[in-house]
Amino acid sequence: MRKLKPSYFTQAKTKNEAFEKCKATCQGPQNCPFNGTLFYMPSAKSLYGPYAFDCPIYKKWRKQLELEKRVMESIPKKFWDRTFQNFEAVSEDLALALNITKKYVAKRAWEKGANIVISGKYGVGKTHLAASVIHEAIKLNFNAVFVTAPSLVNGSINDIRDKFQEIKRIELIALDDFSIETSHKMIAKEMFELINYRYESEKGMVMTTNLSAVELKESLGDRIFDRMQERTVIIKIADVESYRKKKRREYISWMEE
Repeated sequence: MRKLKPSYFTQAKTKNEAFEKCKATCQGPQNCPFNGTLFYMPSAKSLYGPYAFDCPIYKKWRKQLELEKRVMESIPKKFWDRTFQNFEAVSEDLALALNITKKYVAKRAWEKGANIVISGKYGVGKTHLAASVIHEAIKLNFNAVFVTAPSLVNGSINDIRDKFQEIKRIELIALDDFSIETSHKMIAKEMFELINYRYESEKGMVMTTNLSAVELKESLGDRIFDRMQERTVIIKIADVESYRKKKRREYISWMEE
């Protein structure tokens, strides 16, 4: 065991006193020379000690780093900053969608096998909400991932099967941008097995799509859609224009000046 230098010890009668002394000279958890472990001695001549404890500031910092790492591993880089906090609910449909997805997280409804399908045109905020749900689930220490439907169906047959197997048992998945991927018989089979497994295991999912409920049923097929519908809330966003169109106007507004 490495012998600690006396300079590592803070002279203090209690843990709280030692913490406050260290806090007063703290240069930030990233610069902590003790890696978050604080030591204190009741007195220079004490027969007991040193006593050690974990610094709560350092512990919180490490937890945040771990959270950020999990987010980066579970959500594509483009969507790392998509959270409930910066979602703009500029219409009634968006406000309702935000409220429902927040309740989904608050109730941890995916643990009961509940699903959410967010339907609407491209660029109306569906992906932002799905990524927000995954962010919150990760904060709650669930194994959650965000995947795009097109990425699941790219590659060889074996690649596609492996991708579906990888996400099958994850506690919560967000399947973004689902469209007509099941037009291929093999993809339809993999999708059915995915949904069927998660249905029987009571593992929920969030799906975004530009398809209507009728079109979604046609794409998934009666068997898959009926399985999903039993435990699914379908949110339709129809009263807002594309965020991308709004951004485009902002980017080219210089022409009007």
